Amino acid sequence: MELLAPAGGKPQLEAALEAGANAVYFGLKKLNARAGAQNFAPEELAEIVSEVHRRGAKAYLTLNIDLAERDLGLAARTLDLAESCGVDAVLVRDAALLLFRPFFPKLSFHFSTQAAVSSSAGVEAADSLGISRVVLARELNRDEIAACCGIGDVEIEVFVQGAMCFSSSGRCYLSSWVGGRSGNRGCCASPCRVKWENESGEVGNPLSMHDLCLAQHIGALGTLGVASLKIEGRLKSAAWVSRAVELYRLALDGKLTDENLANASLELGGYAGRQMSDAFYQGTLGGLTGEGARVARPETSQETSSTEGANESVNSLSIIDDPAGGTLFNFTYQAETAQFRIPPQRIANPRRATSIVELAETLKSTLGSEDSDLEISIDPAIEDLLLPRNACNRLADQLTAFVRQSSKSSDGRVRDIALPSEVKQLLDQRKHPGCPENAKTLGMRSTLFRVSLQQAGKLIEKGPDFLARRKLIIDPKLCASSDVTGLVKSIRELGDVVHAVALPAVMYEADLKPVQAFLAELSGEIVFEVNSWDTWQLAKKANAKMIAGPGMAILNSLAAKQLQQLGFAANWISPEIDQGQLEELCSRAQSPLYLTVYANTPLMQTRVEMPSGYGENHILSDGRNVRLRPVREGSVTVFRSCVPLDWTKLKNPKVRVAQLVVDLTGSDTIDPRPTSTSLFNYDRRLR
Repeated sequence: MELLAPAGGKPQLEAALEAGANAVYFGLKKLNARAGAQNFAPEELAEIVSEVHRRGAKAYLTLNIDLAERDLGLAARTLDLAESCGVDAVLVRDAALLLFRPFFPKLSFHFSTQAAVSSSAGVEAADSLGISRVVLARELNRDEIAACCGIGDVEIEVFVQGAMCFSSSGRCYLSSWVGGRSGNRGCCASPCRVKWENESGEVGNPLSMHDLCLAQHIGALGTLGVASLKIEGRLKSAAWVSRAVELYRLALDGKLTDENLANASLELGGYAGRQMSDAFYQGTLGGLTGEGARVARPETSQETSSTEGANESVNSLSIIDDPAGGTLFNFTYQAETAQFRIPPQRIANPRRATSIVELAETLKSTLGSEDSDLEISIDPAIEDLLLPRNACNRLADQLTAFVRQSSKSSDGRVRDIALPSEVKQLLDQRKHPGCPENAKTLGMRSTLFRVSLQQAGKLIEKGPDFLARRKLIIDPKLCASSDVTGLVKSIRELGDVVHAVALPAVMYEADLKPVQAFLAELSGEIVFEVNSWDTWQLAKKANAKMIAGPGMAILNSLAAKQLQQLGFAANWISPEIDQGQLEELCSRAQSPLYLTVYANTPLMQTRVEMPSGYGENHILSDGRNVRLRPVREGSVTVFRSCVPLDWTKLKNPKVRVAQLVVDLTGSDTIDPRPTSTSLFNYDRRLR
């Protein structure tokens, strides 16, 4: 099996190759799911790939985010650059990149875990799309992984080490909801790691996952047919990457002893202060979350050389006493160093001063992040030092400017690329007038309601006049335990009021048979709302009529075009879209667009069994008073915001869509009366 290692920057790349990785994955400075990593400049890609190949390894480029309309040209040029530099494969999520795939024949395309493939049906879909490898969702168990292996020519890649997401792979909107930083656009702020309080006043970390470690299962994974073992960690240090690769190199070479495993797990887990777990792989869904305070990182080994230490790209700040008077701040950021000095200060009022310890904590919070911490050491001789606030503020500004400058070595743009004529033609086609069916503008009345079966019954009770002007998308919450016969009967009884019926957004192996049976019964009668590549494959085999639902939501017109070519009659717009992105998409899309204007949006969908006091219908809140309500829906627990997304009062004639949808599936009522207005990211440009 291939051992695949993360390379967040040059030191991590060198560490991975030196420790024995067979392949590395990394991103350029734009359009990858780890925007917070050091990443690589386009100008250095050829050199990087050449060095990786010289060392006998493969180079995989991550291009695995949702692409906005304005990103498409850069994405196309990035693919061209990747092919010309000899990149072995690109990891993708956005459907627009599938449209480009035939024009870059030397590039292999891999489905990122962000593509949310969670069953063998999704792997079959990848095979039919020309995808050569699938990175499976992290929450699958041993038997589910086995079912995905050996399908067509598709290789299977499995995460074996590193951080895990609480949400099902590729299904999280929480970070953008609470702060405008989209995980699906590479900027996750990890709000799941913070403290959450339940209605009883209990405070804990019910959404903070343990870290993954499958080192003891390497032999079994090989037997299943897994092709690649993936280590998560593009935001981690070179020392951590080195130790992780070393551990799995020992395992693959049959040299992993119990003592090796115990020591390595302690070291790797110490980086984030979280427990190691193989629970998902073993089929255990409970006891997977808990407090994880970062602890002091242990030495990687006694044999670590000073040269290796020098190559490590840990961001660090050393605060020491200046022999000449004052205080020195030695700062290292992304392998660049600088020294700053605060001269000796006179403190007139200690109450209005800041201690050196408080300053350190402020800088740690400002300049560090969830998985790329700022290590700070303070000379014990000055731990009681006080500094004026204005001096502290000046220092913070200097450090921030240094970080900004260090990150500007390249703007990340790929330029001077002569794209294939077919690709240029695709990009130029977006200038044509949009789809004539997109005639509704923001501010018009919604006539399409997305509801559960129970809610549909209540709407019918309103009488024929109400439904004469409205249509319904029915979400039956289909899963392995569903009474398919009963659901089919109930939907048929609704008659012509049904616009479409939703298939699940998250589906696992046990759900395949009921979904197949459901499709077999109704595929000739109704339209299906498809919400994953897994269900697209099943609907396609059943010759069903399809629209792309919220689970396959888009941000750009070429994704809409690709999905239209794959049989979708309409496309759903991502709730993460901002005003500028939405206007661009609506002006260029050639297919009908659906836009949700009211919903208690599903922010996370998880397989994890919640700890006591944090389960179904127990409202959770964080320090910013973000309130979530978990409800069991099908095979997963869905966390919806208690405050609805509400665009019903907005007016914008530039936004033209086919349907303005009111989604009531997360509401207790069929008469939406929002308690407050949430614009989500409508007026906020996502980074």
